[in-house]
Amino acid sequence: MTGISRRGLLRGGAAMGAVAVVGGTASAARAAGTGVNPSVTGEAAHVRALRKALDDAAAGVIGPDGVDAKGRIIVKAGYTGVPTYTLLDTLVIGGNTVLDATGARFVAKFPTVTRKYTLDRTNQHSPTPEYATDSQGAFSAPAVSGAKAATMLLNHVPAGTKGYAAPGNIMVKGGEWDPISAWVWEDSGPERARADKAPPMNVLTFTHTQDVEVQGVTVWNVKWWHGVELNAVRRGTVRDCFFKGWVENPTWGLWQGEAVQLDLPLANNTWAGASDGTPTVDVQVLNNYAGKSGSQPSWAKLVGSHTGGEKVGQVHARVLIEGNTVDEAKWDAVGAMNTTEITIRGNTINNSVGGVYVSSMSARTVVQPPVQVGANPISGVDIVDNQVTLVAGASGALRNAVRVSADTVGNVSPVSDVAVTGNQVSGGGFYYTANVTFRAGTTPQR
Repeated sequence: MTGISRRGLLRGGAAMGAVAVVGGTASAARAAGTGVNPSVTGEAAHVRALRKALDDAAAGVIGPDGVDAKGRIIVKAGYTGVPTYTLLDTLVIGGNTVLDATGARFVAKFPTVTRKYTLDRTNQHSPTPEYATDSQGAFSAPAVSGAKAATMLLNHVPAGTKGYAAPGNIMVKGGEWDPISAWVWEDSGPERARADKAPPMNVLTFTHTQDVEVQGVTVWNVKWWHGVELNAVRRGTVRDCFFKGWVENPTWGLWQGEAVQLDLPLANNTWAGASDGTPTVDVQVLNNYAGKSGSQPSWAKLVGSHTGGEKVGQVHARVLIEGNTVDEAKWDAVGAMNTTEITIRGNTINNSVGGVYVSSMSARTVVQPPVQVGANPISGVDIVDNQVTLVAGASGALRNAVRVSADTVGNVSPVSDVAVTGNQVSGGGFYYTANVTFRAGTTPQR
């Protein structure tokens, strides 16, 4: 039995009346605001000024930093003096906006509540530090009050938005983003390693929108969830970013620990707008780094997906993962489920538990247990010229250097038009399941 996941928290938040950042009931820290950002009691003047500048940009008001070549209004966060922004609630970015955070540091200190979680005992985990639990494996820990706001930054999504219709043409550039230090900096030992006082959070989340760029950001020590989540995004790029340190989620398997997560909004993982299963398409993840920080180990994955749709055809598509470096990943450094037309090329994976994993995922409901709906085949998989070195992890897991797998649970979801060539591997091999077929004229690596 698993504990309360991010998706469970989101569903619970909706049931309790907690809403997205815009257009609904406020969390404990909020007061009514007139722009896309909440007005937050207790935030410093320079944080309030940044929210106002983002509100103005969302309304089409050009500020002192002008407009870039793509017509986006530039809002600069970094400045001489006090470049640290302590956020007491989610920062919201509207359409046609660049948030240039170069030289700035963002930390989160959101209101929290106590929730009960249950340890996952069905998957491999790193064995330390251990969590103290009751006889059923449950433990209590913080969660953000109003779980749909459990992200440091979210794009503006009008209520009821479907597809990719929220205001887009957005860029977040530079800056250091740290979701846990405000809670744990005085702690040491197991309390600091588990980030006991910090809630699980995302850092940058984009949903129901299009034309999103994340460039040159540094993300520190995320607890349990993701550094960048692209959830129902069309045309997204994450490039030249650093993802340093991850606090392992003890309530789910390591396969869900992506620094860059490709997702789609269903009943239990919708940040804003409609739970319509819109997939993420036309994505590039380029020249990023994932590894450990000074206080936390590395991520489970740099990039991937782990959520399948509830309808046939809810499949992520046209994804390029190229030129990235991953050190000491706890699981598959690149692990893409439910993604068709994917190219994974020229990545360097060092001393990791797993290398590259691509799998289809049959459509199924998210009720427990899930009900099979239908097959979701994928086609067009290129795994080319990657360098992969594997070692056993602290969890005891050692996976494949390259694995391509067709889901056969309930329905057969074939994987076709696969090319695996030019990869240099050490410490692991290649594995292909039944119902995987290769591109004509190519010989897969074995």
